[in-house]
Amino acid sequence: MSAPTRLENALAEGRFAVTSEMGPPKSADPSVIAEKARLLGPVTDAVNITDNQTAQSRMCPLASGRIALDNGAEPVMQMTVRDRNRMALTSDILGASALGIHNTLCMSGDPIHIGNHPDATVVNDIDTMALLRLQASLRNGRFMNEGEEELVGEAPHLVIGATAHPAADDPDVEISKIRAKMEAGADFFQTQLVYEPERVAAFMSRLEAADLPAMPKLLIGVGPFKHLRMAEHMRDKVWGVTVPDSLIDRMQQADDEGETGMNICVEVIQALREIPGVAGVHVMAIAWESSVPEILSRAGLVAAAR
Repeated sequence: MSAPTRLENALAEGRFAVTSEMGPPKSADPSVIAEKARLLGPVTDAVNITDNQTAQSRMCPLASGRIALDNGAEPVMQMTVRDRNRMALTSDILGASALGIHNTLCMSGDPIHIGNHPDATVVNDIDTMALLRLQASLRNGRFMNEGEEELVGEAPHLVIGATAHPAADDPDVEISKIRAKMEAGADFFQTQLVYEPERVAAFMSRLEAADLPAMPKLLIGVGPFKHLRMAEHMRDKVWGVTVPDSLIDRMQQADDEGETGMNICVEVIQALREIPGVAGVHVMAIAWESSVPEILSRAGLVAAAR
């Protein structure tokens, strides 16, 4: 049986966990992943490997995850239901566990029409809830098929992730979704980018009062603005993200936009650390992974134990 993952240990111990994210290349060049893994591995508990993000064809997260693991970063293999049916997903999960990749994250996937193969067939054989149940079934030694067929041999060691939206307009509906995902097998949750910690605090209070089987392990999404254009894009174009006018004003008045963007991210992290029930942060520095170690250092989250 595989040993617990670093992320699994962090969540079990109640330590404030840190995950980050990297996108595989649109090529067969392993050095892209290796370089990012060597940068992010020492300062995180795990690093998400995205699955054809923005519906662009890229190196698969299974291969990228193994390269990351070989270069010091523990991967979280993202899996979208957009591109593969349940048989292909099952094969990837079993293969990933055999290669030492045990953390996963279930996602729907970005709309196919925005990517570089807009005429490709969308699969969606199962939805994300079914993908959670599929993994839970495999972890318990059975395929998710009509006969609940037993695996012949070792079951995969899986730490199953799902998404959550603490800034949802209707928190009660979101809590119901979290409950359903936990019942389907989710061990932890990662969220969209958050720039209003007070909304997370209010949501965590609602979670505490809800009749859930356990307090969900939420890793709140945070990220730096590299420049003013990025802050405005996040405000105007990215679903589920709210950027307060006060932060736009700070970026407009900044002498060094990148420095100000990093400082804002640090402040958000520090505020989140004070909110009871928050299990950690998921740092998404889009096309700016080099900023992550500095941000975590300033936030007091770079520990020798990582």
